[in-house]
Formats: sequence, structure tokens, C-alpha cells
Amino acid sequence: MKIINRFTSFFITVVLIFLYCSDPSSFNENERFAIYLFENDTLSTIDVEEENLSKVRLKDKPSINFNDIVGYEIENHKIYLEERFSYYFGGGDSLVIFSHYFGKPFVLVANGERIYLGSLTPGESSWSSNTPKILSFSINNIEKSFIISGAPIYDESTYVDVRNDKRIIQALKDKIIQ
Repeated sequence: MKIINRFTSFFITVVLIFLYCSDPSSFNENERFAIYLFENDTLSTIDVEEENLSKVRLKDKPSINFNDIVGYEIENHKIYLEERFSYYFGGGDSLVIFSHYFGKPFVLVANGERIYLGSLTPGESSWSSNTPKILSFSINNIEKSFIISGAPIYDESTYVDVRNDKRIIQALKDKIIQ
């Protein structure tokens, strides 16, 4: 009988841990959804495109986190931010601050997992990374928004748009604008 009670207790504990870990609302603001820059700010996206995302060192605090976001247009991957947003940008001074980081990599995190590598890219650049990107001309400082553009499509038969990852959609489900 003791074995059955211990097994039942163990089983219930495992189920509760699983339910807690799978609920996006159980993540803190930096784990539920965030955009992080790399700790080493001398690296360009080209330097890290082949790196394993789990091994790269990110800044301690994200540039943008879940609480900074007021809306997300899923169709065109447009993110709307609070008027005053984020630790990294100094309390909402300007999205134009992004321009100091163009050519730099970022990592998008959803529900505590590093989902993909992206790049901050000048719109007038002839270079384009093989990653999703935030182009300078997609930043709208008046409405505090930006668009994450997809990676280049070289072969439609094998192309996977990582911006549509279900973990991102789940993390931002409360912010989706129809």
C-alpha cells in the first residue's frame, strides 16, 4: 500500500510540474517572449550564423520583453510596443536607438526557449543575412512598432518560416491583433 501511495504522490508531482512548465503564463517577462542582443556586441550576424543558439552568450536583460508589447500582428509579424518600453533602450526614448545596432544579431526567445537568430539590418544595405531581420525602414517611432521580416527564400520547397513557430504564437497569444 505504501508503494502505491508513493507512486501516486510521485505521479501527481510529475503532472503538476509538467503543467506548470507548459503554461506560458508561468514564465517571467524575459522568458515568455523577449528579444536579446548578444553579450559580445562586436559580433555581426555573419560571425554567428552557424553558432548553436544554446551556446551563445546573451545580454543579461532583453532589449524587448513580453511586458513591452501591446500588440502583435501575426500575418505580417508587426510588433507594437508600449510608449515607454524596455530596460535596454532606456525607458522608451526612441526606437531609433536600434540604428546603432544594425548588422548585429539578436535572439528571439519564447516560453524560455531560444527560437531563432535574427539580424538588425539597415534597409539601404545590399547585404542580407540568412535570418529573419528587423529592417531600419520597418521601424515606426511614432507608433512604436517594427516588423520582423522573413529570411530570404532560396528554395520554396524547403523553406520554413521560423517566425511562425508555434512557441512564439503561444507566447504572444494574449497580444495577437486580428
